[in-house]
Amino acid sequence: MCVRFMASICPSTAMSHVLFSYLLLFFFCYYISSCIKPVYGAEEARDGFHSTPVSALLPKNKCSVPAGERSQGGLRITPKYGPCSRSGHTQPPSSHEILGRDEHRASFINSRFNQYTPQNWMDHGRTQTKLFGEDGNFLVDVGFGTPPQQFKLILDTGSSITWIQCKPCESCLPAARFDPSGSSTYSNGSCISTVGQHGYEIGYGDNSTSHGIFGCDTLSLEPSDVFQKFQFGCGINNQGDFGSGVDGMMGLGRGELSTVSQTAPKFNKVFSYCLPKEDSIGSLFFGEKATSLSSSLKFTKLVNRPDSEFYFVNLLGISVGNRRLNIPSSVFAKSGTIIDSGTVITRLPQPVYSKLKAAFKKAMKKYPLSNRRLQKGDILDTCYDLSGTKEVLLPEIVLHFGEGTDVRLTGTGIIWGNDPSHLCLSFAGNSFGWDSNLTIIGNRQQVSMTVLYDIQGGRIGFGGNGCS
Repeated sequence: MCVRFMASICPSTAMSHVLFSYLLLFFFCYYISSCIKPVYGAEEARDGFHSTPVSALLPKNKCSVPAGERSQGGLRITPKYGPCSRSGHTQPPSSHEILGRDEHRASFINSRFNQYTPQNWMDHGRTQTKLFGEDGNFLVDVGFGTPPQQFKLILDTGSSITWIQCKPCESCLPAARFDPSGSSTYSNGSCISTVGQHGYEIGYGDNSTSHGIFGCDTLSLEPSDVFQKFQFGCGINNQGDFGSGVDGMMGLGRGELSTVSQTAPKFNKVFSYCLPKEDSIGSLFFGEKATSLSSSLKFTKLVNRPDSEFYFVNLLGISVGNRRLNIPSSVFAKSGTIIDSGTVITRLPQPVYSKLKAAFKKAMKKYPLSNRRLQKGDILDTCYDLSGTKEVLLPEIVLHFGEGTDVRLTGTGIIWGNDPSHLCLSFAGNSFGWDSNLTIIGNRQQVSMTVLYDIQGGRIGFGGNGCS
């Protein structure tokens, strides 16, 4: 009997049957591949592993971008540390110092969702943020005033107040200071009716502080993107170590005072970034320039948390080397998952991290563990001695988000270290005393990707090779 698959195809010989079978297999494979969402962040690995030169996992000592070359449109993002740094930090602090500051930030974020309430953040009309861990690794240049005075700001999706140091200064750090008298458009106080006229005070986890008054003036992002009556913090008493060459913070959180909210009439609360490696530069886009990238991205929904400045998403699971960990999605849903530009190392609930660690060690069993003793406060506890290895077969790690959007991580998205004899899995478990089930996706896992925030659309998108 002849099966009528198509009017013009009715195989009657042995050879025809073979050709017909291959044709069916081709159409079937094409159909299946078109229904599966590609995974972004890296090319798909063979059998879930990537052969990676050990040298590619180590920091570079030469900037790959010629001096003076601009990013491909948008605001230029430069690393705070490394050869492409424009803040003077060509030599970064030790890993122990960087990760120690990172632990302060992760501790604060966890405490904020387990201990504090929205009422804790207002005190007699003064906007306060307490014990916010700081080690922002990425800087952007923006202008304030008329004519514009230029400042290098730490990019931070976890806070909303944008602040710079101002003259006259009671106690200031060795960085640029805004001169209100040099701007024809500056005014003291709030220019947002729902925000009090008093000042702000921010304390960071490493005991750095900034407090001062609110001011209003022109914000210049690019020549075509200039905003009148932008409210920012004018710091007159700043102490601690934000790092030389750092002039303040750009708040990209969800709060009313954030750059995202204050530029919403033009940009519709849309922005994207690619955070660069230490030997490269990235870009920050707003509005239509960010939206133009959306066709190449895969999106997952933002979880609405009106009481939070952070961006929440639905993380459903994790795979290591093509094997999905046996973790119910409810474990991630309990406290939620945030995407954060300021946290370095991704933090996982301890039960999740334990399973990730075990699966990673199993996949890496042919490589020797590092014999370096852990120091007090070390958060990376799964480390390898690859000093005698030219190439390592790394299992890829896949983050499975809602709406079928997956992010593949390889190379420096998985490994942290500056010494081949001590290269570590760049994930950590939450180790705080309270019920710390919050997941924080850190910037180490975002580097070189395009990450697009569409707040009004309620979604966030991911794409690979964003800094190229």
